[in-house]
Amino acid sequence: MKDACVIGREGDVYMGDSRLKDIERLQALARTGLMDGPGPGAHQRAARIAARLLDVPVSLVSFVDDARQYFSAHVGLEGDVARESGTALSHSLCQYVVKTHEPLIVTDARQDPRVCDNGAVRDMGVVAYLGVPIRSPDGHVLGSFCVIDRKPRDWHEDDVAHMVDMAAMIESDLRLRETLEERDIILQEMSHRVKNLFTIINSMLRMERSAHDTATALAESMGARLKALSDAHEMIVPVVNASRSTGVTTTLDALMRKLLAPHGAENETRISISGEPVPIGAKAAVYLTLALHELATNAAKYGGLSTDGGRLSISWLRTKDDTIEVSWEETGVDWDADATPRSGFGARLLSIAVEGQLAGEIKTQIDAGRFQRKLHIPLQRLQS
Repeated sequence: MKDACVIGREGDVYMGDSRLKDIERLQALARTGLMDGPGPGAHQRAARIAARLLDVPVSLVSFVDDARQYFSAHVGLEGDVARESGTALSHSLCQYVVKTHEPLIVTDARQDPRVCDNGAVRDMGVVAYLGVPIRSPDGHVLGSFCVIDRKPRDWHEDDVAHMVDMAAMIESDLRLRETLEERDIILQEMSHRVKNLFTIINSMLRMERSAHDTATALAESMGARLKALSDAHEMIVPVVNASRSTGVTTTLDALMRKLLAPHGAENETRISISGEPVPIGAKAAVYLTLALHELATNAAKYGGLSTDGGRLSISWLRTKDDTIEVSWEETGVDWDADATPRSGFGARLLSIAVEGQLAGEIKTQIDAGRFQRKLHIPLQRLQS
């Protein structure tokens, strides 16, 4: 028996550790918020239905990160596993579904070289197992919807079909949760923008008043800047529609210049924008607009665009691993090199937009006379 288990380590279920640790998958899992609390009612109902329909003692909705599995719903568990709603990976068969991206069908785990030395077989009485993938809205396998029997069982095609159908119901719940979270983020952002509107207008007035001799000229220039600001704001409104859109809609250069136009992007002595052509897709444009507008607003309130002698430099390049590295650098203001990077809702928004939705990374560096953020975003995500 033990020799069979050792031999089984050469099988596919042991060859997918990189999938467990995939950063984009883990970020998609974290966005669900399902690893640390009771799951929604839809998950509980699915687990109960599966237990009755397939006549099994145990049914689980299991989500798997790189260290443990957590049950957002379970039927038939007892003891510490039930109280904790999860186990370490040492006692997880659901991890193999994540590793292979395929259903795992086990007639008798005690005799199956793929899983016979898993702790769930030894300590939890798992004998027969049937698990199917649960995928995120963007296609990552987050876990497994599974049923367990305490005795050997030959699973039929209809059993697998039933589980796949119910897993699709769980996936629909995940899509709905993500849509509602996106809508809430947008509502918060629109409220945040209204609060910042007077600050932005005051900044534009301060910049403009010294450049025009008449009220008419000032009004015309301010009107043009407000129109540019309105155009940029419109880009974040259709979040639901953007999620259904496909194809390239704009470029990174065009998006930058539209967003920076209200702050004087045409004034190259104050703002410089440079980089190679990078196409931007509809959905990416929405979240990139959120992030860049937040950076621009902060620059106008606190940073390089808040003083007459300040300067903003934006550049980007494509790296060898098909990542776009955007450098946002503000100078002309005395920052405390030991200061904490700007935080609060704006920092959370940046994280959600860049790290959560675009699978990117944000790095911040503060020197006495310089504030810099670097955004690293996969090109593939920018074109989605």
